[in-house]
Amino acid sequence: MPNISELLKKPMAQNFVALVLLQGINYLMPLLSFPFLFRVLGVEYWGLVSFGYTVIQYFVMFTDFGFNLSATKYISTHRNSPEAINRYLNSAFICRFLLASVSFLALLLLTFFVDKFKQESLFFISYFGIVVGNMMFPMWYFQGMEKMKYITVFNIIAKSVSFIPFFIFIRKPQDYMLVPVFYSIGFILAGFISVYIIYFREKRRWFIPALKEIRFAFTDSFTYFLSRLSLSMFTNINTLAIGFVCGNTAVGYYSAAEKLYQAYNQLLIPFTGVLFPHIAKTQDAPFFKRLLKHIVPVNVVLLIVILLCSSLLIGIIYGESAQSGSLAVFRILMCGCFLTIPSMLLGYPFLAAMGHVHYTNWTVVAVSFFHIAGLSTLWGLGILSIYSVAVLVVLSEFLLFTFRFRGVKKYSLI
Repeated sequence: MPNISELLKKPMAQNFVALVLLQGINYLMPLLSFPFLFRVLGVEYWGLVSFGYTVIQYFVMFTDFGFNLSATKYISTHRNSPEAINRYLNSAFICRFLLASVSFLALLLLTFFVDKFKQESLFFISYFGIVVGNMMFPMWYFQGMEKMKYITVFNIIAKSVSFIPFFIFIRKPQDYMLVPVFYSIGFILAGFISVYIIYFREKRRWFIPALKEIRFAFTDSFTYFLSRLSLSMFTNINTLAIGFVCGNTAVGYYSAAEKLYQAYNQLLIPFTGVLFPHIAKTQDAPFFKRLLKHIVPVNVVLLIVILLCSSLLIGIIYGESAQSGSLAVFRILMCGCFLTIPSMLLGYPFLAAMGHVHYTNWTVVAVSFFHIAGLSTLWGLGILSIYSVAVLVVLSEFLLFTFRFRGVKKYSLI
């Protein structure tokens, strides 16, 4: 049996450790800053901050355009061809720049023509630095090359710039305008550092590829983009629907619970970030099966403990004022995690990496239509609230798990 030092010499183990460190800081800083912002800004301004962040995530997703999956897979499978990687890398950067330009134009149109955005136009525009920084930060390149260690420490430093100023400069509700500014600074700094690493440390060359190569990078990512767009239909769209129908205060309570729910799901990111390129390259289904048998029981035990301590947890993190609005929502959402965690593992990195990308994406698209229909029904019946939306999230996650479990059986993968 290999000792720890020998194990850590393996690329997969090194990448896992790097992703754990990276995810650790991305996980810890929000858990510290979000409760602070909730208490200082108050539930209404916290709701506005959350609404703005949700809106900008749509532009981030549009700019990513599925590259976090398609480019990771392409680079992983072409790792021994430096010229092919360089051409794809530059093509992806050009695509993302064009998509970011379209996103900025769309945001400007919203601030001109939609009242909710027009009233806080500078606030929403200040958030766009997140899109710019994300455009320059190719996580997919380092995942595909299995070299996450080269960027982890720099990303930790850069992301810290986003959150640490919160505790220094935000002292009253009227300081809410500083939140998108600090977010943008941190993401842009991370972007510049990653570009430096790629073209100076990694010695990649910058050039404009042929149009057909740019077109290939774009079309190769389109299917993955549809999947990510559909996924957002039953995640980010909930905050938007609540914001437009119920107002910023309701968004504040729902978002407080949802942030903890999302934080729990993000515990899987180090696993999925490492497993996707590994399984795409090796097609190692038995290894995935062994991993699944360990993760699922641990997930069940953790969720039971969290649900039993949920009232105490919400009180400690957000204060007693959040319990009246957020506690029930939190409990409902966490019940969904009994299926969300295995569903995430079965979709990406397993079904897609094993060659069933279209089926994996179709499951998300189908569930997104179900979720949108559910939101429309709740709105039409006049019962759209933070509680009914949370129940709908759990139903959608159950349907997604059912589809993906059926896919694993259908293709005899395990």
